[in-house]
Parts: sequence; C-alpha cells; structure tokens
Amino acid sequence: MPSHHRESMTPLYEQIYRIVRRIPAGRVLSYGDVAALCSSSVSARTVGWAMARAPEGVPWHRVVNQKGHLSIGKRSVILQELQKSLLQAEGVRFIAPYQVDMNRHRWYPTKRATKRPRRTRMGDER
Repeated sequence: MPSHHRESMTPLYEQIYRIVRRIPAGRVLSYGDVAALCSSSVSARTVGWAMARAPEGVPWHRVVNQKGHLSIGKRSVILQELQKSLLQAEGVRFIAPYQVDMNRHRWYPTKRATKRPRRTRMGDER
C-alpha cells in the first residue's frame, strides 16, 4: 500500500470514509456536514484532508463546500472537472459552473436504528 494510503487509514479517517460511503448517488454533503456526523470533534478542514487521501471506493466527489462549490478546483482544475462530471453522471444539478444546488441535492442522513430491547414471553425487557 502506498504511504499516502497508510496515512489515510487512521481511525478518524476511517470514520470519515464510513460516513462518506453512506452518501447516496445523486446526493452531497458539505465538509462541515461530514465533520458534524463524526463522533469526535472534527473540523471541516480535516474532512477535506481525508478526502484528498481517500482510498478507492470512497465517493470523495460527493463532498463539497458549504455553499456547494467544488473547492477541489483550488488544488486541481482537472480534479474539479472530474468531480463535476462524476456528480452530473449521478444526476446532480449545478446552479453555477462549479456550484451544486445544495437545496436539491444535500443529503439528510437518518440515524441508524438502535436495537430495541428484547422481551421475554412475560413482556419483561432483557
């Protein structure tokens, strides 16, 4: 595994990647949205660093800035074009050349169902 991938496998980055893998096709989250879903205090910037090192299988293109801009363009115009084409292929609409319509495409995840207590035949909880 290349060194940049080993770096990205920290427990914090793994948690970020688990969240990003849950974003459905055609939906996006902001870096701050992902940070807010983490169990520990994480900054939007940390999420950005994790996306820059995302391993294969992590849909990094579904993470944009809070206003829907493809901020990866500050780093690479080629990656910005790739992100835009990947999002468009999933049906994401843009309200400006590199700005996603957040009102239409922001994903609002539901909390995972918690286990309900098991009941015995008498109705007592275990």
